[in-house]
Amino acid sequence: MYRVLCLSVVLSLGYSFPANQDADVWKEPPLILTPFIESGKIEEARQKALVTQLTPNITSYAGFFNVDKKCDSNLFFWFFPSQSNMKKDPVSVWLNGGPGSSSMFGLLTENGPYDLTLKNELKLREYSWNRNSSVIYIDNPVGTGYSFTKGKFPDCYARNQTQVGRAVLTALEQFFKLFPELRNNQFYLTGESYAGKYVPGIAYAIHTSKTSVRLSGIAIGNGWTDPFTQLESAELLYQLGFIDEKERDNLKVMEKKTQQLILENRFKEACDYIDALTDEFLEKANISNIFNYLTVGEFVEPDIEGYLNRTEVGLNGCCNLAGNSNSVVFQVRKALHVGNATLYTGELTYEALECDIMRTMKPWMEVLMDNYRVLFYYGQMDLRVGYAPAIEFIKVRVVPRRLPSRELH
Repeated sequence: MYRVLCLSVVLSLGYSFPANQDADVWKEPPLILTPFIESGKIEEARQKALVTQLTPNITSYAGFFNVDKKCDSNLFFWFFPSQSNMKKDPVSVWLNGGPGSSSMFGLLTENGPYDLTLKNELKLREYSWNRNSSVIYIDNPVGTGYSFTKGKFPDCYARNQTQVGRAVLTALEQFFKLFPELRNNQFYLTGESYAGKYVPGIAYAIHTSKTSVRLSGIAIGNGWTDPFTQLESAELLYQLGFIDEKERDNLKVMEKKTQQLILENRFKEACDYIDALTDEFLEKANISNIFNYLTVGEFVEPDIEGYLNRTEVGLNGCCNLAGNSNSVVFQVRKALHVGNATLYTGELTYEALECDIMRTMKPWMEVLMDNYRVLFYYGQMDLRVGYAPAIEFIKVRVVPRRLPSRELH
């Protein structure tokens, strides 16, 4: 249901490395900062993580945190300090969803300081989140983007949100050792889509652990948090005029079937069934872009496939660039300190979490709403994780008690 786009576009940024250094990048291991942090070599770790020679240049740091020594699992991060007041501004984590979608997508196309244009040119984003917040982009969980494990599948891949939360918390504890001056800043977990499960999972791990990480709140955009409620889209599609009454009634039958499977804890079957449900309403409604139903014609975005073709990677090859001779790829790999790490498209991540997709986060959300600041925000044009079903989830299953909501227009 949430199969992800191949995001090798992130490898196509950057310039200016001497050509004779290009081939050496495949001999370099990824920069694992954990040994430096554990041995107290904080300044050395920061210098090694510093990202240089990207154009346009912005101060940033990138590398890997080891989060499971037995499996040798490592999460990739790219950190952008606040452009305003790093010492006082809040610190935010951004996570894309999937499961298996690289957070580099959010960085490059949504809220990061870099904006990849439709001409596949890199420019500075005018309203980047790091204008007044330090932002950490994490490829989460392992098997997503640059984050990797040397352990076996599925044992060393996250299969539920408890495991996701534990791994990211381990990374965050190392991050705040790497940047101890940020420990007392307000700290928020944010994300979109399937991060509607990641974010509360990580927040709950922080809440229930003896950790030095101090959470201020969470923010979730168009988040997939309570599948039982949020899968109900038939009435919305009917009211919007995408389907007729007969098609609405047929979709409602499919929705009830999916909900029954959830109640019976048959989560894998429920996930398969909602895939069929989604295909059904997309076909009936003739929607080209499920994330913005106002899109007319083909959905246009930065030409990720064009980059894949240009770098001569096979159809399934964004997971393996070892044979690539394109110097731009080498340049950015060197800048981000990923060395010979594979860029994953998230297939194994998705497979490992497939039975988790239809599980609710409601009990954890209730705890979090009693203890932290919580923001849900939704775009009204999204039919994947739509506004109307989400409002029902929030009103009926999370806050049937005391908190006012405010609609923004």
